[in-house]
Amino acid sequence: MWVRVISFSFWILLSIGMIVLSLHRNSARSVQGFHVHIDEHYPQMISKDSVDNMLKLVFKDSTSKQKSEIHLKRLELQLAQNDLIKKTEAFLTLDNVLHIKVLPRIPVARVKGKSEFYLDAEGRPIPLSPNHEADVPTIVNDPDVDRFEALSALSIAIAQDRFLASHIGDIRDHGDEVSMYVIDQKYQIKIKSVDDIQTKFKKYKAFYAVATDQGLIGDYREVTLHYSNQIICKRNTL
Repeated sequence: MWVRVISFSFWILLSIGMIVLSLHRNSARSVQGFHVHIDEHYPQMISKDSVDNMLKLVFKDSTSKQKSEIHLKRLELQLAQNDLIKKTEAFLTLDNVLHIKVLPRIPVARVKGKSEFYLDAEGRPIPLSPNHEADVPTIVNDPDVDRFEALSALSIAIAQDRFLASHIGDIRDHGDEVSMYVIDQKYQIKIKSVDDIQTKFKKYKAFYAVATDQGLIGDYREVTLHYSNQIICKRNTL
């Protein structure tokens, strides 16, 4: 009886020892390389080569880092410090290759003042990319930082509407209101707040259609969308 118990215990301990040894050997192995994947559904703001170079700087030696020494979450946070990257996901495969999935930041507006940069949907600045030029609404002066979020919301509303995207040109922020230059027309659109912006633009498009049909669209020098329930127009003076 005791012989059987001792024999059984021996085999259990041996199995555990082999598993521990296998795990130790696996963790001691070096990373054999990197595989960077940039999500194709996102604007390609950063290149694979740039991410590769960042990884090499993190590791100092791209192939000598042991698996046991790699903290994947910390690595993701280090890569995400790049202003062109929104998020990264890192994982190791059984062949000892480190895979990095990169989600670039998405520009929704471009500021072209004394300095140039993009804005994301939250109104946070994104540096210009050497790898990609985004086709987004353009703000042609230097707005204050506290205006970035509103300008991003306005730019998104314009870009998501096919008519407005081809109709509205440069945007200029004045602090208390925004002027939008209309392509092929002599008037400007002015707006104070982006609250209820979809309703304001819907009413503007209806106004534009009627004024164009009646041949009056060229008579205006300013169209104001300060309110959701009305449009105020100023005509050209004789």
